[in-house]
Amino acid sequence: MSTQPLLTLKDISKKFQIKGSKNSIRAVDGVSLSINPGETLGIVGESGSGKSTLGRLALRLIEPTTGEIEFDGKKISALGSTELRHARREMQMIFQDPFASLDPRMNVESIIREPLDIHNIGTKSERSELVRKTITQVGMTEDALTRFPHEFSGGQRQRISIARAIITRPKLIVADEPVSALDASIQSQILNLLLELRRELNLTYVFISHDLSVIEHIADKVAVMYLGKIVEFASVEEIFSNPQHPYTKALISAVPQINPEHRTDRVVLTGDIPSPSSQPSGCHFHPRCPIAQQQCTDVEPVLRNINSVTHQVSCHLATGGDLR
Repeated sequence: MSTQPLLTLKDISKKFQIKGSKNSIRAVDGVSLSINPGETLGIVGESGSGKSTLGRLALRLIEPTTGEIEFDGKKISALGSTELRHARREMQMIFQDPFASLDPRMNVESIIREPLDIHNIGTKSERSELVRKTITQVGMTEDALTRFPHEFSGGQRQRISIARAIITRPKLIVADEPVSALDASIQSQILNLLLELRRELNLTYVFISHDLSVIEHIADKVAVMYLGKIVEFASVEEIFSNPQHPYTKALISAVPQINPEHRTDRVVLTGDIPSPSSQPSGCHFHPRCPIAQQQCTDVEPVLRNINSVTHQVSCHLATGGDLR
């Protein structure tokens, strides 16, 4: 596996102006991270943590307020519209709601073929052949190609979305909550399909989810986000075996465990995630933190290495041991 990162975000921030006000909301606040080819980076957090915004920033579907984005050695944050369009052949996205992301007026063949048409890939016959190959690659039959999105179940529609995403043979796929709208049994099928496609096509994923059990199944590395910032970053094994941030501990404690030996004491957080327009002082998590001290209120912690160079945490009280 190459040591050269495929995707690098450097101090990325995104502000949204509040309509009718001079104030703004900082949805993503100074995030830096990188992902190597063939890896899956899981981004996890509650609704409102900024994870979906970060995924869209990575593909420049929305423009960052500050910071740089590098993809495959190129600064895509500096590309013009034409160059960015060419780069997007190798960067695709799978959205949360497959019904909303598929054009109801187009049949499945047209939906899957559209990226080939946009990027002018292959001849007409070559495109048709690639569409047929791709629909079977995601576990559906060719007779689906003449039908329309409303004729399929949620899981089948998501398979169609995946087929559209992989047909240009991209290097990177950002998957934004791709299984959250599906039944549990269908979720596992789609996750296994994504893992299989990663092996077959040497894909790199940025996988966004609020469900840590899903992240544990598919990710190699995990970034835990809270109020626009990464509060903990480590390998998936380290996150689940030795979580350091109180927020990460709370998220993990909420994951259902079948085996009683693996169950941990539930950490119940009080209150909701604060509004990004009025962020707390010091550590943004301190109003909900069960172990907060005075320095947490006064001083904002920085993301620092702990335990190893690959485990980072933003918490004054993290020492590498158990925070409880």
